[in-house]
Amino acid sequence: MKLNKKTVIGIGGGALLVAVVALISVSSAKRNEAAKHEAETKLAQQSAPRPVRFVLVKREPVEHRYSYPGIVKASEESALSFRVGGPLTQVTVNLGAPVQKGDLLMQVDPRDFEDRIMTLEAQLAGAVAMQQNAAQDYQRISELFEEKVVPQSDYDHAKNARNSADASVKTLNAQLQIARHALKDAALLAPYDGTVTEQLVENHEMISPGQVVLRYHNIQLLEIVVNVPENEAANALADTEFITADASFPAMQGKVFEARLKEWSTQADPLTRTYAATFGMPAPSERRILPGMTANVSWVAGAARASALTVPVSALVSDANGGSAVWVYDEQSGASARRPVKVGALAGASRMVVLSGLAEGEKVVVSGPGLIYENLSLKTASIR
Repeated sequence: MKLNKKTVIGIGGGALLVAVVALISVSSAKRNEAAKHEAETKLAQQSAPRPVRFVLVKREPVEHRYSYPGIVKASEESALSFRVGGPLTQVTVNLGAPVQKGDLLMQVDPRDFEDRIMTLEAQLAGAVAMQQNAAQDYQRISELFEEKVVPQSDYDHAKNARNSADASVKTLNAQLQIARHALKDAALLAPYDGTVTEQLVENHEMISPGQVVLRYHNIQLLEIVVNVPENEAANALADTEFITADASFPAMQGKVFEARLKEWSTQADPLTRTYAATFGMPAPSERRILPGMTANVSWVAGAARASALTVPVSALVSDANGGSAVWVYDEQSGASARRPVKVGALAGASRMVVLSGLAEGEKVVVSGPGLIYENLSLKTASIR
């Protein structure tokens, strides 16, 4: 039988079509088998227990650290004034320069005080001479009175004259002492080692007694004043005789200094309802800390040391009400359940105090608690 060209082409095309269809069928079957295998693998992975790490809830000693911002103050602050008045003749201060105790700061014109002393010394010399004469007269009259030579009136007169001369000498001595004190007070001296912070008058001005002329402080020892809220004062300020704090300053990043509680107020501020606590410390040598700068003071009070249940911060998740919760692992069922808890303050850098919701010995998930859901099968990877 002869096949024409068209017949041959038709037979060849049909065979090719059959081959293509067969190839597509085989490929589709392989894809279906691969998808089925992948689905089975995913299902096996989902049904397999997920390894997670747990931590045992246990009671352990914790220390609550109280931390408050504070303001730096000088350990000593004074408003200096003269006890006497007069024109200024000398001003030796430089603001910010260190001053030693006893250094001259300002001087009032001493001439009037010197003249007063000279006048009183002359008056005292005359009074002493009169005292000596009165004493001699009294001695002579006393002898004559004993011999019944002079009357009682002469004796009384001589005695009164002697007593009056003695009183005059004492009065002038006292006035002379006051005048010498006034001359000494005409010089304003540094009361302690410190620094002048403000000069309120200029040289040659007339100064009145008690008028503030300089402000002065000592910054070799510093004070830091913090305000403790009333709801924390009872615990934060317990064992006040033994509180040692850590003080840090924004002006000295990374540096921590020891400070001790000096005093604290038992009266709350009527506006802020806080209690002021003052800590003292030597001034740092490597950099100057000045009054008015800010600081942070933290310490652990004796009443804050207690035993409590704690969990790592990484174990906490949010519950439906916006509170805190943990995933508690049940070893028998191999699953975990979300449980709301009430947390307190931080215990150290990475643990949180649990006030309620957990019992000692329970296990809580600490690795990936945010990826866990109810009835998820779990297995122990490690327990800390």
